[in-house]
Formats: sequence, C-alpha cells, structure tokens
Amino acid sequence: SPPLQDAMAFVPCTKDAPLCHKGYLLVVPAVSVGNVGQIAMDLLVSTSKMKKIGYWYSPHVISVVCNDPLATKPKRLKGRIALPIEFHRCHKRKLILMQRRSPLVKGGAAAFVQSLVKWATDEEFAGVVLASSNLAYVNENSQKQKFWCTYTNIEKKILDLVGEMKINIKSVELNGTSKESTATSEGKKPGPTQQLGHVQGHGRVHPPAPTVKEMLAYGTGITRELLKQCEHSKIPLLAIMAQVNEGDNLADGKQMAIVLSKLLKSMGDDDAPKLLLDPPKIFRIPFAYEHVYGPEPDRRIYT
Repeated sequence: SPPLQDAMAFVPCTKDAPLCHKGYLLVVPAVSVGNVGQIAMDLLVSTSKMKKIGYWYSPHVISVVCNDPLATKPKRLKGRIALPIEFHRCHKRKLILMQRRSPLVKGGAAAFVQSLVKWATDEEFAGVVLASSNLAYVNENSQKQKFWCTYTNIEKKILDLVGEMKINIKSVELNGTSKESTATSEGKKPGPTQQLGHVQGHGRVHPPAPTVKEMLAYGTGITRELLKQCEHSKIPLLAIMAQVNEGDNLADGKQMAIVLSKLLKSMGDDDAPKLLLDPPKIFRIPFAYEHVYGPEPDRRIYT
C-alpha cells in the first residue's frame, strides 16, 4: 500500500509497469471549463486502447471509487473500478497519459502541483503537455480561433511545430509584469488596434484583446500554478488551451483529442508509430458518455 504522507505516490498495477519514466512525455488534463482536457484523455485512451499501468495516491485529491468510465459497452464493466488519478502508457511513443476524475481538496492546488512537478523531475520526464480550457466569453475572438497555447521552457522547434498547426502562441510571465507574444502562426504581432481597442462598422468600439493573465484567471484549473512551478523547476511545459463555455462539451473534447494527437506525433521521433488518432477515425466513445450522470453502477464493485 502507498505511504500515507504529504506527497504523491505512484502505485503500479501491472507487472510490466516501468519503474523509470526517463525520456517519456507526460500528458496531463486540467479540470477546467467543460472538462475538455479530461474528455480528450478518455477519448485518446479509449480509442488507442492504451494500457493502464498504475494509479496515484495523493492526499490533495478527493478520494473516489467508481465504475470504469472507459468501458464501451455495459457488459465490459465486469466490476472494474476507476480511481481518482490513473496512468496509461504508449510504450512505442514514450507517452504517459494521466487521467484525473476527482477535484482537489480545498486549498490543495499548490501542494498538488508541487508534488506533480517534483515527481516529473525525479522521474526525468522529457516534458509535460497540459490539456486545458478557458472561458470563451472572455475573448471576443474565441470563435475565430478556438485553440491557443502558452508555455515555459519550451524549445523553439516545438513552438514552430505548434505554429504550423495554426495554433495561436501566447507567452506570459506570471510572476511580475506580464510579457506576451500573441504572434500567430504566420509570425505577425498584433497592431495598435488590437492592443487599444478600435472602431469598426457603425461606430462600434471593440474592447482590447484580453491579456494571457486575464484568459487564465478563471476556469482553468491548475494551469496557472503548473506554469509557475514548471518555470521555476526548469521543466518544459506546453499548455494547449481550448476556448469554450460550459455545456455539452463532447465535441470540444474530440477536437482537443485530435489536436493533441497531431501535436504528439509531431513532437515524437521520425520513426514513431502512427497517430494516436488518425482522423477521420471513429472515436470509441465510452459507454458512460451516453448518460448525463453516467450509467447505473455495477453493484459488483461493492462486494
């Protein structure tokens, strides 16, 4: 059993679970607006049939036990359970995907992120990719370009790959004065009209574009804290953000899964296997997604 201490502990659930994750890329969801990151993780794992290798004990996460949400048919539940934080691996692509199904305890965000960053450092992960989301109504232009990213300690060649995918890149210094680069994939910087607001049409005044700090202020889960602590610990972090509103966000999750799949393929070796998802491959939608509050529980988990 994991040690009951104020730190996370990885617990393998298979005999072939790796004891060291050196060189692997860690993909993490933020519990953010619309749960887009979590939906994307479910779709990637379910469609790619990635193998579960373990779970995490953490005193900073509310403990829950539930039916396996990744079952694609009721008969496949078979008493299988899911825990708050689980990990799946793609060995050939050197990827570890983390899924989180439970909120943090009150006031536990900083300690949770600190433990996550320490674990990533100790295990010598090559870097972290965060799937997150923010409130679309904060940015007037969110409908024109749903996805954008921010980062810390990322190599230029990775940012070039992101730019080739037509994803807007924004950098920000979270400690102190904000510094932003809202260069698009074409490398253009915003003009004065974007920064100061401008008049268009029948005298309508458009508000200035929101700063990255403003876009990350609400509904983004651990995104800000993870950026801060990864910057301090010199861990490469790329945060892919989707601008959405609360509602039925399955379509947003699908789009995020495709974006992540293309990005992870581009970041991998030239001889890496095919995409995790090859659009227009049909998603394997978990059975639980057919119900607003999930299916009836398999009562065998209680015996």
